[in-house]
Amino acid sequence: METTLLETETRTFGNTSLCYQCAKCSSGCPISEEMDMLPHQVIHLASLGLEQRVLSTETIWICANCYACAVKCPNDIDITGIMNDLKQKAIEQGIAPSRPEVYQFHKVFANDVLKRGKAYELWIMGEYNLRLRKPFKNVLLAPRMFLKNKLKLKPPRQVRGFRGWIHKLLLRKQRPHA
Repeated sequence: METTLLETETRTFGNTSLCYQCAKCSSGCPISEEMDMLPHQVIHLASLGLEQRVLSTETIWICANCYACAVKCPNDIDITGIMNDLKQKAIEQGIAPSRPEVYQFHKVFANDVLKRGKAYELWIMGEYNLRLRKPFKNVLLAPRMFLKNKLKLKPPRQVRGFRGWIHKLLLRKQRPHA
């Protein structure tokens, strides 16, 4: 069997040839309407080895890492893990999304989640807007989000054991592979 883009030296994301394009991942994705290619289409093209096409899609950058797609997959394909590795591969190859703000949001979101294991939406929104040099962009959303209990003023508590888990993960990625 031929190794595809989705299979790397560090890990395999499950047998992507098991993907029979049921599109449950795409139907379960809460932000699929924002994507230029649906998750099941990304998996299909990557399985075919169409690396440049997959790495140039906005979808890998827009992915919210919520794991809704992976949970819905009847064949347990780690779609979220694949999206993250595709993103990393795009960064390594110098491929940025066509809209710079998408990459800015990815960096702000990822850095915030790496701090405590949870997203702090108020901080993410503020830092993202500052990086775009539009500090008051979406400011009218904040009161509505707060009233609907979707925006917390205090940052969430750190996930117990998160820093240790991240440390182990980073060490595992740095180890040479046999």
